[in-house]
Amino acid sequence: EGRMDAVIDMLCVDGYESSYQALTENGRLICTGGPSSMLDPDSAMHVGRENSMTDEVSNWWSGVKARYLWNRAVHYDIFESYEADRRMFAQELSYLVCKLQRGEISPKVAGRISLNQVPKAQKLVERGLPNGTIICLPWKRLDPKQNVRVESSLYE
Repeated sequence: EGRMDAVIDMLCVDGYESSYQALTENGRLICTGGPSSMLDPDSAMHVGRENSMTDEVSNWWSGVKARYLWNRAVHYDIFESYEADRRMFAQELSYLVCKLQRGEISPKVAGRISLNQVPKAQKLVERGLPNGTIICLPWKRLDPKQNVRVESSLYE
C-alpha cells in the first residue's frame, strides 16, 4: 500500500480499490478498462451466475469513482484514443519501443505462453493473478494438455 507512483489497471477486479490504495500520496491511477464483470458474459467471471442488479450498480459505482471522485485517478480509453488520432498513437508506441530497445524501461513479464494456452491464461488474468504481462508466442510449440506454464511470478 502507498508505494506506487503509477498504476495502470486494465481489469478492475475489485472496483479499482487495491490499485488506488497502492498509490503514493502523489501517485496516479490510470484506468484503461471497465470493471471485469462488465466484460464478455461468457468470460470466467460470469460462469454459473447471472448478472444481478447489484453487479450493475457495483460496475457503475467503480466507473464513477475512477472518473469523477478520486482525484488521483484518470480514465483512459485506449480504443477511443487510437480511433481519434492514429498517427499520434503510432508515434507514442514508437517512442515506447525506442525506450525499451535502449533499456530505459523494462516491463515485468510474468510468463510466456503458446497460442492454445491463451484461454487458461485469460482466466488467470480475470482473477487478477499475474504480476506482470503474459506474452503470447504464437510460434511456440502447442501444448496438447493446454497447461499454462509460466514463470512462478505469475502466482505471486
